[in-house]
Amino acid sequence: MSNDAAVVLGSHRAQLDRINGQLVDLLAERMQLCRSIARLKSAHGISMMQPQRISSTLDLVRSLSSARQLRPDYVDRLFRLIIDETCDEELRIMASAAKDEG
Repeated sequence: MSNDAAVVLGSHRAQLDRINGQLVDLLAERMQLCRSIARLKSAHGISMMQPQRISSTLDLVRSLSSARQLRPDYVDRLFRLIIDETCDEELRIMASAAKDEG
């Protein structure tokens, strides 16, 4: 049966692999942009934490999720993880910039 599964599912799995690669590429692109934002925040004395931006981002992705047949709580959890990692990276960049200035 496993040989049949490989044959039956092969093209779908190949599509999933392609999409997974695109998702990783998009996450990398997003993180690069967030690194640039962290440097701008640091250079202009802007607070790293922007709670209103996080809220508006989560509101947006939740609203987009339903139209795309995704459960809003699934997308919310995913983006909270992405945002948490972004905040950690911004903190590292901004701490490093502050250390270099001091």
